[in-house]
Amino acid sequence: MKRPVKSLPAGRARLVIVVLLLAFSVMLLRDIYLQLLDQSTLRQQGQMRYLRSVPLPASRGIIMARNGQPLAVNVHAVTIWADPAILDKHHDQWAALGRVLHLSRADFARRVASGGADYTYIERQVAPRIGNALQKLQVPGIYVQNTSRTYYPLGAVTTPLLGLVDEAHQGAAGLERGYNTWLRARPGRELALVDGHGQIVHVAKVQQLAHFGHPLRLTINPQMQYWAYITLTRSLHHFHAKDGSAVVMNVHTGQILAMVSAPSCNPNALGACTNPADYTNNAVHQAFEPGSVMKPFVVAAALASHSVQPDARFNVFHPLIVDGYAITDDVRHHILSIEKILKYSSCIGASKIALKTPEQIIYHMYRSAGFGRKPDLGFVDATAGVLPDWRNWSLARHATIALGYGISVTTLQLADAYAAFANGGYHMRPELVMGQAPVATRIMPAWVARKLRGWLQSVAEPGGTGILAAIDGYHVAGKTGTANMANGHGGFYGHTTNATFVGFAPGNHPQLVMAVSLRGSHFKWNFGGIEAAPVFRVTMRHALQEMNVAPACQHGPIMRITIKPGENLAEIARQYHSSVAHLMNINQLRNPEDIDSGTLLKIPTPKGEKHICRFAAPLVSRAQAEIWSEGGGGT
Repeated sequence: MKRPVKSLPAGRARLVIVVLLLAFSVMLLRDIYLQLLDQSTLRQQGQMRYLRSVPLPASRGIIMARNGQPLAVNVHAVTIWADPAILDKHHDQWAALGRVLHLSRADFARRVASGGADYTYIERQVAPRIGNALQKLQVPGIYVQNTSRTYYPLGAVTTPLLGLVDEAHQGAAGLERGYNTWLRARPGRELALVDGHGQIVHVAKVQQLAHFGHPLRLTINPQMQYWAYITLTRSLHHFHAKDGSAVVMNVHTGQILAMVSAPSCNPNALGACTNPADYTNNAVHQAFEPGSVMKPFVVAAALASHSVQPDARFNVFHPLIVDGYAITDDVRHHILSIEKILKYSSCIGASKIALKTPEQIIYHMYRSAGFGRKPDLGFVDATAGVLPDWRNWSLARHATIALGYGISVTTLQLADAYAAFANGGYHMRPELVMGQAPVATRIMPAWVARKLRGWLQSVAEPGGTGILAAIDGYHVAGKTGTANMANGHGGFYGHTTNATFVGFAPGNHPQLVMAVSLRGSHFKWNFGGIEAAPVFRVTMRHALQEMNVAPACQHGPIMRITIKPGENLAEIARQYHSSVAHLMNINQLRNPEDIDSGTLLKIPTPKGEKHICRFAAPLVSRAQAEIWSEGGGGT
C-alpha cells in the first residue's frame, strides 16, 4: 500500500529561495567591498605579516701596519636576530634555541623581549657554527644574518694601541675609538618578502645603501712592535712592576714604529679584556714623574742660553741645600764636567746647572720639546702631563725640575723629545698614520744637540748608569731616570719607583729613539738602568737589524778605543801615531790625566785600517750593574 507524498507549501519554498539569494548577495557585496573598497587595508595587513625591513651588513675598515700587514681585520661571523611576533608562536622550541646559544630559557626570553615588536637582537658577531646549528632547527622567527667581527692577528701585542670594538662593532678604546668615524661601517636596510617560516623569499627594494669602513694604515713596524712588547712584558714580570710602556720612533720623520703597553689582553679570546687596565695605552694616557731623564734638557737650555759653557766643571762633593732641602747624590764624586754629570747622573751637578739658568729658559726648552702638550694622534683622553708655569716656580722647584720632579710626562713625550738630540736639534711632530708629511721645528742649536749626543753616549759606556743599554757593535746614547712614585697625599712611596730609560742609536748617526718606562716596582734595585735599559737593548738591537743598519759605529777619521787600567795618554798617542795635544783636543780634555779606566777614547784611525766600530758591550756583573745604575762606576 503506497503512502501519499506530501508536497511543501509553495510559500515555504519561496522563503528558502529568498534566504539563499540574500546570503549570496551578502557574500557578493562583501567580496566586492574587500576587492575594491578595502584593498589598501588588506595589502597593508599582508605586508605587516610577510614584508620585513631587514639589515644589510657592511664591513668595518681594516687597520694595517706600514708594510701592509693586517693588524685588525674582519672575519666571517653571524648575527642572530628574531621576529617576536612569529617566534612567540613557537615557545616549545625556545629551550632548544637556548641550548644552541648557551642561554637559559629565561635569558633567551629576556633577549626576545628586549627589542621592538618585529625585530630584536639575540647575539651579535658570534661564530658561524652557531648560525649553522640554528638553521638546522628551522624555528620560524629566528634568523641568521651573515656579518663580520674584528680579529687582531697580533693579539695582546697591539691591544692597548689599537683598542677594541663593542658588540655593535663600534670603536670602544684605542685607535678603534679615536678613528671610529673613519673606520666604522654604516649598515643598510632592505625590504624583503618572507614566507610563513620567516625565510626571505624576495627582496622588494633597498631602503638604504650599506657603506663600508675606510682602511687605516699605521706607521707601526710589526717586528719592532713584537720585540718591544715581549721585552717590556718580561721586565715587568721580572721586577714585579705595576705597568709599563715603550715607544720607538724614527728620529728624522717622527714616525712611531712601535708603541706598546703592559699589562695587556688578547681581544680574540672571549671575555679576556674585561679589565680597562689591560687595554689602556699607558704610553699616552699615563703621566709620571720621570726622574733624571730630564737632566739633558736643562743642560741644553743652559748651553743654548750661554748660562753655562760646555767646558764648565762643578764641585758635587757636598750636598746642595736649597730652601732647606738637601739635594744629594747616591754615590759621592768630587769635580765633574757636564759629560760626567750626565754619565753618573749627578743630581747636585744638574741642580747647579739649573740654578744658573733662568726659569723661563728652562720652561721654554721643556715646552718646545713637547712636554705639557697633548699629542694629536687619535687617542681620546690622551694626557698632556703637567708642566707648571715658570712664574710659579719656587727656588726648590727651580732646582729639582732638572731632576724630573714637579713635572709629569708620558713615554711618548720622552721619545719625541729625545729625538731632537739625535737629529740635530729639531722637534719632530709624532706621526702614527702613514702619508703625513714630517713637521719639524728647531728647538736648540745644532752644536748643542751635537754636544749632548756625544755626552749621552758615555751613559751607556762602562761606568755610566745606562751600561745595560749597551749594544754590541753599536754606539748607544741615552739617559736613565728613577723617581719615587707619588702617593697621592703630597708625599712619595719609599721603595716604589718610576724606572725609565730613553736612548737612541747608532750613537754617531742616530736613526731610532726609544723610551721605556716601568711603574710601581718595589724590587730592591728598581732603577731605570736596571729595569728599563735592558728593554731598550734587546728591542733596539732587533730594530737596527730590521732596518739593516750595519754595526759600524764610526764612519770617518775617528774611532774609539776602551782605556785599559794603567794606560796613560802619552802611551796611547805613541801607539796610534798621534800626539797628546791632538788626543786632548778631539776628546775635549783639560788635562792628560782626565781619563778613566773603561772610558771610550776617540783616536785617529791608523792608515790602512777600516773605519769600524771598536767598541764592544762589556760583560757586566750584577754587582757592577747595580753600582752603575745608582750613579757610581768610574774611579
